[in-house]
Amino acid sequence: MKELGKRILTAAIGIPLAIFLFLQGGIFFAVGILIIIGFGLHEFYSMAENKGYHPMKWASIVVSLIAGVIFFLTLTGVLEYKLIYTFLAPTLIGTFLITLALYKNGISAITDISISIGGIMYVAFPLLCLIAIREFNYLSSSEIDWGYFVLTLFIAIWLCDSAAYFIGRAIGKHKLFPRHSPKKSWEGAIAGFVFGAIGFVGLTAWLNPSFGLANSIIVGAIITTFCQLGDLIESHFKRDAEVKDSSNFFPGHGGFLDRFDGVIFISPIILFILVLIV
Repeated sequence: MKELGKRILTAAIGIPLAIFLFLQGGIFFAVGILIIIGFGLHEFYSMAENKGYHPMKWASIVVSLIAGVIFFLTLTGVLEYKLIYTFLAPTLIGTFLITLALYKNGISAITDISISIGGIMYVAFPLLCLIAIREFNYLSSSEIDWGYFVLTLFIAIWLCDSAAYFIGRAIGKHKLFPRHSPKKSWEGAIAGFVFGAIGFVGLTAWLNPSFGLANSIIVGAIITTFCQLGDLIESHFKRDAEVKDSSNFFPGHGGFLDRFDGVIFISPIILFILVLIV
């Protein structure tokens, strides 16, 4: 009962805040995402440290946040876009981390560099794609309300996760990936796919009818498929690091990676699809 109370309190605070950020967009949403990037990277590198590795935790977090600020300012037109920035930024980040790794511990430099850059690619890059999705009006002119689109995306993920959990718990008999996530079942995964996709299509028809039924079905299917893969990957990371949750930041809900593993995995894919169809 005490644990349930923590979950309800966290949700009561987090859900209204999330809705505000989704609909407000702009600097508010960007700051929220940068906070998630910072804490998410900290959790990722802490799990690596739990395995005995030594990634450049703080350096990677700082350069990711700086890159995120530059990305947002360029996306929204505050900074003038130049093609050289596209190549210069990752080159400077990679050079900095490699130099730091060699200086810090030349013996395990390859491992430290790989984990450091891997964390940026796994956490920071996808969440920057989410900023691009929310601010897609800067990339394409359309009648779509991108605040509602992001809200719908998160609701679809929540429906997918909830259906997979409750239906899998009730009737799940066939294990999905018993080695990495023994509690997940094929029955739950199928239920999550169906409920999440239907939820996305229905909400999009209501909030963003100009997005189109065919596009909604395609994107809904992609969301509910790949968000479950993201959950499985995060479960594998935690099992490898021998931790139950990525952290205990959210009472009763785990850490940032526990809460956002699905959207982290799907954001680059959704952004790519939007570039093609919108």
